[in-house]
Amino acid sequence: MLDPAELFNLEAHLDPEECTQTEGEHPTLVITLGGYADAGETQELIAQQISDRLGNHKVGTFDIDQVYDYAGRRPQIVFDRDHFTDYRKPEISLRKVTDDAGTGFYWLSGPEPSLQWERMISSIENVMSGLDIGQVLVLQSVPAPTPHTRPVYVTGFASDPSLLGDRAGLPGVFQMSSPFVGLLTLRLGEHGKEVIGLTAHVPYYVAESGYPEAAVALLEQASSVSGLALPADGSLAQAAHAVGETIEQQVAASIEAQQVVARLEEQYEQYMSHRELTTRQNVPTADEIGAEVEKFLAGLDDGPFGGGSPGGGSSDTPEG
Repeated sequence: MLDPAELFNLEAHLDPEECTQTEGEHPTLVITLGGYADAGETQELIAQQISDRLGNHKVGTFDIDQVYDYAGRRPQIVFDRDHFTDYRKPEISLRKVTDDAGTGFYWLSGPEPSLQWERMISSIENVMSGLDIGQVLVLQSVPAPTPHTRPVYVTGFASDPSLLGDRAGLPGVFQMSSPFVGLLTLRLGEHGKEVIGLTAHVPYYVAESGYPEAAVALLEQASSVSGLALPADGSLAQAAHAVGETIEQQVAASIEAQQVVARLEEQYEQYMSHRELTTRQNVPTADEIGAEVEKFLAGLDDGPFGGGSPGGGSSDTPEG
């Protein structure tokens, strides 16, 4: 493997010592590396929101020529009658950002790397070590069979599932084409790093266009998970409302679209009801916990094994 340290270039005007953290600080790293399924242009909308609303400056960039497939995803350029202009060079950048509460964090954004994934991941780890990053938060979106008339459903994944708490993942096991952040999460987890990912489920029939509602949901959930004060209001919320009204008008004009949305609403409600029921079944109530504690304490009076044999509990001890 080529030297990962050579992949990241600190901004020329920055002194490496200026980028070190105050002792005890472990900032969060937020990642929005556009994947092959950035449904609803969610990461682009989040990037615009962070850039416009929060103070930030560039810390450095990764060598795009080493990791980007130009032929596979050709950058945009303008041809003006007889000459080329306005070439939009792709960039994977790291920025220092200050949230609405004055807390600093780092933000890694840009197109998904196409090449040298393992080297790129090692380079990111080097940067994380130098900046004493405490937690990584990945934000992404996928097209899903969900209706626009219901709240955007956000699922979680993590390097260690215990980091998710009561946040839901997907109900199943899937073999899939790996996104870069999938391997990144796996490798960082193998090295003891904490990674939490949030995935917004965007209605598949609007996945090819901007869907601000998903960006709002991700920013709100990201604030809850990380403790950062990320802006989900303002122009982004207004755009979400406007897009929602436009979709409603389009659906109202088509009987077939109304039928599709109705079926998706029914599936959504069934899934959420099943999930709520499963959660209730797995979590005991306060009274149930109290009863079990009382039973355990009462059993202590009967000796070291609660009145039962050394090979197990008493015959009336509940299983599970």
